[in-house]
Amino acid sequence: MVFRFVSILCFAVLILELLIVLVNIFMKKRAHRIAFLRSFKRGKCAIIFLTAVPLYFIGYLYAGKGFLNAFFGAVGDIINLVVLKYNITNIEKLMQADAFYGFTIYFCFVLVTLNALVFTISLTNQYLWCAFQAFRATMTRKDKLFLFGNNPENISIYLSDHKRNKVIVDDISGKESEQLYMRRIAFLSSHTYDSVIRRIFKLVKKFDREYILVVNTGDDEKNILICETIIDHIRSASEDLQKRLFLKTKVFVFGDPRYDTIYGDVVSDGFGCIHYVNKYQKIAMDFIDRYPLSKFMDEEQIDYTTSLIRENVDINVLLIGFGKTNQQLFLTSVANNQFLTQGNGDPVLKKVKYHIFDKDAAENNKNLNHNYYRYQQECSDLKAEDYLPLPTQPAEETYYRLDINDCAFYRQIRTVVTRREHDANFVVIAFGTDLENIDMAQKLVEKREEWNLKNLVIFVKVRVWHKEQTLLEESGCYFIGNERDVVYHIDKITGDKIYRMAQMRNEVYDLEYGITHGDGVEVNDEYIKKNHDQSYRNWYMRKSQLERESSLYCCLSLRSKLNLMGLDYCEATETESPGLSEEEYLRHYAGTDLPDTGKYSVTANGKPIISYSLDFAESRRRNMAIHEHQRWNSFMISKGMIPASRLQIRDEETVGTDGKPRHTNGKNYAVRRHGNLTTFDGLVEFRKIVAERDKCSEESVDVIKYDYQLLDDAYWLLTANGYKIIRNTKLF
Repeated sequence: MVFRFVSILCFAVLILELLIVLVNIFMKKRAHRIAFLRSFKRGKCAIIFLTAVPLYFIGYLYAGKGFLNAFFGAVGDIINLVVLKYNITNIEKLMQADAFYGFTIYFCFVLVTLNALVFTISLTNQYLWCAFQAFRATMTRKDKLFLFGNNPENISIYLSDHKRNKVIVDDISGKESEQLYMRRIAFLSSHTYDSVIRRIFKLVKKFDREYILVVNTGDDEKNILICETIIDHIRSASEDLQKRLFLKTKVFVFGDPRYDTIYGDVVSDGFGCIHYVNKYQKIAMDFIDRYPLSKFMDEEQIDYTTSLIRENVDINVLLIGFGKTNQQLFLTSVANNQFLTQGNGDPVLKKVKYHIFDKDAAENNKNLNHNYYRYQQECSDLKAEDYLPLPTQPAEETYYRLDINDCAFYRQIRTVVTRREHDANFVVIAFGTDLENIDMAQKLVEKREEWNLKNLVIFVKVRVWHKEQTLLEESGCYFIGNERDVVYHIDKITGDKIYRMAQMRNEVYDLEYGITHGDGVEVNDEYIKKNHDQSYRNWYMRKSQLERESSLYCCLSLRSKLNLMGLDYCEATETESPGLSEEEYLRHYAGTDLPDTGKYSVTANGKPIISYSLDFAESRRRNMAIHEHQRWNSFMISKGMIPASRLQIRDEETVGTDGKPRHTNGKNYAVRRHGNLTTFDGLVEFRKIVAERDKCSEESVDVIKYDYQLLDDAYWLLTANGYKIIRNTKLF
């Protein structure tokens, strides 16, 4: 009876273990399920072998062995069982005498065998799956995504792409490969990147597909080395392959903004295939797009009949911390959050006042000195008579060397944000970890109540979502900088809506120039297609990073401009707000000063070609053109551009692509100089200088029209990209 009782008990334990295994297999997620199935290796299924000990022990006892001999004999057989050696010699008598005992022994053997087989099959499946994914990534004809660097950021990009064959490329260890397999992430392990790049180039040559390469190893030296390897391969490729690489291959390299000049050189050498990604710039652009300062102002600050800021209003932006995020946000904001107020004649700049808090001397910064402060440093001693009228510095900055723990910290903030009742005040917190930033936001929410402030908007930088955000969102705080959604997402890398709009604007510039300066140009599908192809090539091959960013920032300012007119835009599919018709938009924006589409009566890509004269009437439309030129000035100054002299505008020449000399009009991106860096009135003088030199009409060389084009074309630009213009429901 004792032998039967032990057999039944052991059988029950084995059945329970089997049920636990089955539940884990069917209920766990993939990664946990695979880890569980491999638990044989780490002894997590030892219960099977522990259960076999009493089974063997009673078998030895039944065969007449002594207690100690039975125990140690059972342990020895179990050790052999671990390595799949099945021995029943010493327990065979009990197996013959008790059928249930024999069944339990064989059932235990089956479980041991299955345990080993499942582990083996799991490993085999990993190698087969990885080999198949590597084959898909390199041999199939589907579009490809190669991510250089095995890190959480690249994995986020990998998981965000649902269209391409994708693969992580790195020198991947055995443990890393197992982790990637558990998450169904394909990888190519290579000690050097050269062989993988060579394989990619063969694919480009063989298959007519799109190839996206993301270089983001977390090591700037390694990133640059990979890009240099890619450049060497492009340089040594045939002319036909180079053309295909330009059309089908895009390389996006992430890099620290401290080395932006080096990455700029890499992009310049990249045959139009390599593009630099500054994650802090992406965060800043997303912030400006979603939350332009104008979004949080109303009739107290904005005169919506003129789109000008009221005279008795100051706009204050407080930056808590001045690390990489807030430095880039400051520069991007300066280049976009520009405002005008009424002057004695034309509207004049209403400078945003930036109050910068940091524990270090934040104004001592090599990038700021090289870029933003260059204009101030270079132009302070210029002779006014040698230059067109110079624009003022685009913003006011005050630096406070204060730690957040300083007893004067809150007192200084209160001094700024409580000066005048109708001021617009904004705080951006980006000094520490996510939780430190959230904690500071909670304190400022309390201070806002304590100071009885209604006009203080708080923005908080967080890298990932935290549950602590919920209450702050209900308290009117806004969270920025979620890197997974804003930076490490394939759609944000390959081109979001702002990027698409910028490319379309660039194409239209070229198209309008060709039509308005051509002699009897016939606008047909062939002409438009040729212009599109040439514009696309020029965008990547001829235009500098600065020129591309100029177009990007132009389109980035669109929401702010609409907000100043009491408008906004949203997805066309949104049903809550009805969209304006094109006629309604133009009447609201331009009044009676409507764009002239009658001279050419030509539509290209759905956009009417507009004729611009020199008669720029007083209107909101003109105010917004002045606003756009001021914004462009601010962008250029933020990038370290300085003005050209009258002499350089008139006389400077360079050699064109056709080998013939041509005038630069003072524009030279290599030395960061531009002839149009002047006031709105200065542009009138600019065109007179150029027209007199070239003995042509002023209308043919006028550049003021470019400041009109963004809002003149806003309806077409937005609707073509799936958006609609709506009224601000708070005002109408």
